[in-house]
Amino acid sequence: MAYDKSGLQLVQAGMSNTNNNKWELNTTDAIATVNTSNYISDGVTRGMKQGDEVQVKVRASLPLGAVSAMFIAWVKDVGTGADLMGVDITDGTVVDATDTD
Repeated sequence: MAYDKSGLQLVQAGMSNTNNNKWELNTTDAIATVNTSNYISDGVTRGMKQGDEVQVKVRASLPLGAVSAMFIAWVKDVGTGADLMGVDITDGTVVDATDTD
């Protein structure tokens, strides 16, 4: 599937001119697709900066289907794609789903 702009939200804005923004991306795509350069094709337009944190929730459906995996990543590169408006996020570290009770 392709990137769905409605799945990306700014959760917490950093101080002015910093890279401390926190984003949430809800998607039905696997993390291997999401962390491909320019997957988030409008990141620069949306205000993403190198170093911003991105919490990725892989869902069964959008907008709020069951979560099957969650990852913490950060914006590695900005200005990707032919129009230089995309971003590239890191591979992402899985948030463990262990629930021992």
